[in-house]
Amino acid sequence: MYGNATCPPNSFRCGNGVCISKKWQCDNENDCADNSDEDPKICQHKSCAENEYQCSIGQCIPQAWVCDGQSDCHNKNDEKHCKKRICNSDEFTCRTQSGECVPLTWMCDDNQDCSDGSDEKSCNETCRSDEFTCANGKCIQRLWKCDHDNDCGDGSDEANCPEMTCDPVSQFTCEDGTCISSRWRCDGDFDCTSDHSDEKFSFVNDTDCSSTTSFTNHCVSQEFECRDRVMCIHRTWVCDGDKDCADESDESPELCKNVTCRPDQFSCNNHECIPGHLHCNNQADCTDSSDELDCEGVVRKCDYTKEFECGGGMCIPLSKVCNKQIDCPGREDEPKTGCDINECALNNGNCSHICIDLPLSYRCDCRPGYKLVDNETCEDIDECTIPGSCSQLCINEKGSFKCECVEGYMRDPNDHSKCKATEGHASILFARKHDIRKISIDHHEMSVIVNNTKSATALDFVFRTGMIFWSDVSERKIYKAPIDEGDDRTVVINNDITLSDGLAVDWIYNHIYWADSAKNTIELSNFEGNMRKTLIKSSLDLPRSIAVNPLQGWLFWTDWGTIPKIERAGMDGSHRRAIVEYDVKWPNGLTLDLVQSRIYWVDAKLNTISSCDYDGHDRRVILYSPTALKHPFSVSTFEDWVYWTDWERHTIYKANKFSGQNLSNVIPLHMLQNPMVIHVYHPYRQPDGVNYCAAVNGHCSHLCLPAPQINARSPKISCDCPDGLTLMSDGLMCAEDDVEKNDTHINLTKLKDSDSDFLAAIVIGFASAIIIILSLIFVRCKNRKFHCRYCKLEIRFVVSLNNEVRVFQFFVSNIWDQLKENDYRNSCNFVGLSLYEKCFW
Repeated sequence: MYGNATCPPNSFRCGNGVCISKKWQCDNENDCADNSDEDPKICQHKSCAENEYQCSIGQCIPQAWVCDGQSDCHNKNDEKHCKKRICNSDEFTCRTQSGECVPLTWMCDDNQDCSDGSDEKSCNETCRSDEFTCANGKCIQRLWKCDHDNDCGDGSDEANCPEMTCDPVSQFTCEDGTCISSRWRCDGDFDCTSDHSDEKFSFVNDTDCSSTTSFTNHCVSQEFECRDRVMCIHRTWVCDGDKDCADESDESPELCKNVTCRPDQFSCNNHECIPGHLHCNNQADCTDSSDELDCEGVVRKCDYTKEFECGGGMCIPLSKVCNKQIDCPGREDEPKTGCDINECALNNGNCSHICIDLPLSYRCDCRPGYKLVDNETCEDIDECTIPGSCSQLCINEKGSFKCECVEGYMRDPNDHSKCKATEGHASILFARKHDIRKISIDHHEMSVIVNNTKSATALDFVFRTGMIFWSDVSERKIYKAPIDEGDDRTVVINNDITLSDGLAVDWIYNHIYWADSAKNTIELSNFEGNMRKTLIKSSLDLPRSIAVNPLQGWLFWTDWGTIPKIERAGMDGSHRRAIVEYDVKWPNGLTLDLVQSRIYWVDAKLNTISSCDYDGHDRRVILYSPTALKHPFSVSTFEDWVYWTDWERHTIYKANKFSGQNLSNVIPLHMLQNPMVIHVYHPYRQPDGVNYCAAVNGHCSHLCLPAPQINARSPKISCDCPDGLTLMSDGLMCAEDDVEKNDTHINLTKLKDSDSDFLAAIVIGFASAIIIILSLIFVRCKNRKFHCRYCKLEIRFVVSLNNEVRVFQFFVSNIWDQLKENDYRNSCNFVGLSLYEKCFW
């Protein structure tokens, strides 16, 4: 509110100079305090717009809010005289409430969307013929029965199992009976996860790995390798009081002697170290509870709605005030005057809304949707500034608010503040070292997508084509496979990749991006592994998780090196900057909320899930949990939920993405060995967008990449070159460094400005000749003894006219799926023309 003569836009200036919202004028409430906002001369002529509904004199609401199941008019007229809906063919008709409809995709999803729960009745809960029915009713793949893995969660799939024998030729038998590929025996990796017997002496085949194997160390020089040979942590975290390794080997007694806690930590009596902010928080965080000792210096605040403050932090119930018995040391509760006086009887105690008389004095309160600003005056609460008030879109109203959903979502019938996807059943994809699995969110049915992976870590998908991509840190490769035919895998990147924990797919422009924490680079290629480019290679320490938003052209990644941070750059590598630089230690996983334009990340050192917008602003800690976030590795989000994998608990958790509440595990604890990267699999996770490179590759000779959308005038795309080539001055063409120097020039300096028609005729003539030359060149290229897989012909000529240089370029590319043996390059000079032909691999 303002007291000067100028009010902000969309405001009404009261007669007393106060400014209020324009929407509050003529709403039958005295918001100005002088009633000037309800002047009958103005309000009797006020009418609603064409797209609005008039509830009563003065109140208008959007027409779309009429008969939407939620009363928005003060007189509730918008929900009266509503015709009963007839459900569409893609909707389910609830049984009890006539006209109540929900999408068919919400049936049998373990959530009662109909008010009578009829959408969850008569659901077929029997398992398919190729599935095993667990004792708890869960369905798993039949091949998982008796595989020494508790897939049911209740152990019923491993009960009454015959002794399992492994194939003596192709498999190795671990000491616990598990079968692994014989190729993994004595390869330096612990593939028998429970006993590590694949890297020990074997009595079966009399093989001693110690004499033939040097163990593979997946950690880089600045990291400490945990005893389980799976996890790597910062060397500076060894003996710091935090058990960062899942096996706690970083805090083992033989390593840590006479260790003191960091300055920002509290030292427990049992020599444990906990974060300093947990000291004296009324909750025991040390196992010996010593962090809650000697906390008397902390002054407790009284609850003024139920208690009376005597002073010095002493509180007594209001019922003991003015009861003629002294309870406060200074008899503050029994003064000589003041009791039995109703202050609210005089001018409502100057309270703008509600006056509450107390045994001694009084207090003001507000109606729902308002807050006290000066102990007397009530002001509207803007619920839209409170995270989680609405899932997606929020419209603030006086004393209330309204939630709406973006396209593709509908409001939850049981909670209008929540939005649910109207199509598809969401699943969770996750890597589990030796396989990649999918689990349905609603029924928790689990299936294997890819079997027999050596050490699958990072993954992503293209929902439109049903293709998944993943990295294998042991084989040092990136693979792809159809999600329905996971064994039909193809190698995408098989050379010069060392350690990739992060991978992201651009589903619109068809590129993959990955972070290599050993080389400290971020690279990209197309889906076939061609056009490979090192996008970012400077000022990286230990890049890990990576995420892209091709709709806006942004790339995000975490770096948990010496100076931990989260950075952002355009998907073309431009406009790079750090967006999170403080209160971040071990940012393992990163994901994007495309609806809210926010990033979420998990920190395994701070045991937190945090969030901020794309610029790093509006930062929030969503959840702190030393148990559920003991060692989070990856995170994903969908609808109102955030999901993450945890190495300590060997499970997948979920919680509300706004508040961290409703924390639960998606699958039973300790059911997954080494759960790695996780992604929610649903079409809305990859919205459709315009591929501005689709037409003639954006006029780029090689790479066409989305450019970051900084403002409305930002370019949509930018051209770039694979490693080994350089972008030429035109910003479109790529060539080796010496190609641009060899361009042939036609000097037409004697031509006049009026001779542009003559110049055009020359260009047209050259273009006609080029068509003929192209045909001959491609026949020549294709019919060589060796064949090109990717043959590109570039034709350039530069015309200088009255000191104005004009560059005319033509290029044509063709793809042959045959392999070639040699590189071929031939340059032919014609009058005023330079031909450049090269066969690419």
